[in-house]
Amino acid sequence: MFADLVAQYRKTLTNLDAILSKAEEYAATKNFPVENFMSARLAPDMLPFWRQVTIACDVAKSAAAAFTDSAAPRFEDNETNFAQLHDRISRTIAFLDTLPASAYTASESSVVKVPFPPGKALKAPEYALCRSLPNFFFHVSMAYALLRAGGVPVGKGDFLGQLNLFDA
Repeated sequence: MFADLVAQYRKTLTNLDAILSKAEEYAATKNFPVENFMSARLAPDMLPFWRQVTIACDVAKSAAAAFTDSAAPRFEDNETNFAQLHDRISRTIAFLDTLPASAYTASESSVVKVPFPPGKALKAPEYALCRSLPNFFFHVSMAYALLRAGGVPVGKGDFLGQLNLFDA
């Protein structure tokens, strides 16, 4: 289960990277700097667009590390442009790719320490399905929504990405 979950993170980060590229194309056609999106928010108390992307990456790499009993790489949270966001996504995917399915040692009884609140933990399945997965999709969805609200022509197909459809 845990390797499949991280494979979904990888796929969704790849889709998010493509959505960032669409934002760059859109900004170029409208003659404005794509970096205008970096500080975009839907509400004043919301984290800006760039933090939505970085947190999604952090959630994915932290989950992979927790499920494989390994250390996640630490990235600085100092992205100021889209090239750096693409790089952050790329480095996150590269980390996920270093962990083969056989490395996922988490089990139903494994415990994962959560960063917030400090000193607390969850059983691995609950961490995966009730914290990590929803948190990841929350931040990816917010990044998508901010670009969509800014006029970038993206839709559900961009969010979901390529599906392996077959004749039934």
